[in-house]
Amino acid sequence: MNYFAVDVGGSSIKYAVMTEEMHFLKKGKAESRHLETPEQFIAEIKRLYEENGCCEGGIAVSFCGETNEKTGYLYSGGSYPYLAKHNLKDMIEEACNTKTSIENDGCCAGLAESRYGTLRGYQNAAVVVIGTGLGGAIILNGALYHGAHGYAGSASLLARNIEVPYTKQSWSFRVTGAGYPGNRYAQIKGLEPGSVDGIMFFKACEEKDPDALKVLEEYASALANTLFNIHLILDVEAIAIGGGISQQPLLKEYVQKAFDAIYETPGMPRIGVPKPVIRICEFHNDANLIGALSHHLNMINTEESEKGN
Repeated sequence: MNYFAVDVGGSSIKYAVMTEEMHFLKKGKAESRHLETPEQFIAEIKRLYEENGCCEGGIAVSFCGETNEKTGYLYSGGSYPYLAKHNLKDMIEEACNTKTSIENDGCCAGLAESRYGTLRGYQNAAVVVIGTGLGGAIILNGALYHGAHGYAGSASLLARNIEVPYTKQSWSFRVTGAGYPGNRYAQIKGLEPGSVDGIMFFKACEEKDPDALKVLEEYASALANTLFNIHLILDVEAIAIGGGISQQPLLKEYVQKAFDAIYETPGMPRIGVPKPVIRICEFHNDANLIGALSHHLNMINTEESEKGN
């Protein structure tokens, strides 16, 4: 049986036809910036589903906003504010006449990595996905933890400085989002805002540009501090870093160095805080699709089990 997996991102919708064994039979991508209403959004999902064969296994959705993974209700619309407070699962099922499941994209990445990827075998772990903001997931006692309102693992709004009143400038993603290193480097070099992307920035790092390396060191420190705070609350065995920027080898090197430095600060060795393993996500851009299908199969199995009882 084939399944249609959908990864709703900030500016595009990635999709794939997949098997139950997580094999990809077909992949594609559609722009979504032009979608402005729930009706337009649902029509686009229906179009993609029908053009890709109306997979009999149904539609598995990874969504870039906080969701109720059981009912399909969206607490927030993420990059699609017009979808907030709607039940996306019900709308897609009505339009496409097929079984549909919805899960947060960070949680999808967590499912993929904990079941099939770099976090397999760990009972307590965290995934931090670096994009425009910091998404992620929490794995506790071998299971995905959503929290009371689907916000568990969302690190974007963590306070970056607890000594000042909390404002929009306090949000941690402002210094840990994927766009920060390039923007900061451009600022130092006197270049136009937005003119330096991640590829250009890391190329400058590889060429030993001292300004680029200084920015990378500062960025890695901020990210390591965020990972450490997450660990202190949860006491995890491992933390996996995801997102396109995580594929840069220099990032892992610098984050690990900054994370190790935390444990060497005066007083820390005596306290003896356990150190989690820092890993890089294995599935990269496919993680959300794999996790969405994994969640979809879970929902189907749960419903069948409940019917059997």
